[in-house]
Amino acid sequence: MESIFVYRWEHELFLYLLPLPLILLLIRYLIRRNSKSKVVLSFIKPIKQNKLTRLLSFIPDTVLSLCLVCLIFALADPYQVVYHQRIQQEGVEIVIAIDLSSSMLNKDVYPSRLEVAKQNAKSFIKARKYDNIAIVAFAGAPYLASPLTQDTAFLQHSIDRLQTDQIPEEGTALGDALGMSINQVREEANPKRINILISDGNNTAGNLDPLTSAALAKTFGIKVYTIAVGSQKPSLDPVDETTLRQIASKSNGRFFRATDQSTLQAIFNEIDKLEKSRKLIIRDEEHVSSAFSFFIAACAFYLLSLILKLTWIENMLED
Repeated sequence: MESIFVYRWEHELFLYLLPLPLILLLIRYLIRRNSKSKVVLSFIKPIKQNKLTRLLSFIPDTVLSLCLVCLIFALADPYQVVYHQRIQQEGVEIVIAIDLSSSMLNKDVYPSRLEVAKQNAKSFIKARKYDNIAIVAFAGAPYLASPLTQDTAFLQHSIDRLQTDQIPEEGTALGDALGMSINQVREEANPKRINILISDGNNTAGNLDPLTSAALAKTFGIKVYTIAVGSQKPSLDPVDETTLRQIASKSNGRFFRATDQSTLQAIFNEIDKLEKSRKLIIRDEEHVSSAFSFFIAACAFYLLSLILKLTWIENMLED
């Protein structure tokens, strides 16, 4: 009895009462039959019984039976299941750490290492509509340029404001910068968490060893993608890949080398493909109850039975 017609039933045990109207009609019929007085009359010709009147005589009992059936249905609490489907995008928790040390002003990557990093970071952020993103800037010390947010306009504005003279401490504190990046996402419930570390050199400042930070990132399940920015031509500020490679390897991330604008853009495109937002299809089930409709129908049948009793109609039908 899980479903009758298009309904399911909250209290389906009440459906076992459906034979009750028939039982009551049978009892009523037997009582009436035994209580009626009989008069024996003889006629020359048999009296023809009006078939229509006989059919109409069943109306009062039928109305009461329908009233009782509707009441039983209402007690059983029928409902229909309506399914609602919605698509939810689950993003990635991302921290982008950008090196602001003076070596990032080198123009071996036109217009400069820093400007190319900023432009491509902004393009990357613009395409990541469903992600929470934070910005960490660092030189000899790190600072939080933007907390986690989905406000892409604010993030791009925060990147536009980044300049090498913002941090008085000289040097490149890779370990401290990575430590601050980890702190932004380590408590997030989302299992997809990454850090993107953009720099051109090895660790020359700070208190935290970069490999210790990388080990912490791995412990918290945070991948670190490191990007070394700078031309491969001889330069007064040569790019040191060693530490960045070690950080990526130790945190189960990847190391990239960007030698110009196009390669850096290709690197961000690659990261975008590797860390796609997940599309979740959520299906909700709603129970739409029809008990009130059956209760109204039961009341309507009951009122109809009262009308039949209080007027001459039922007497006519019984006669």
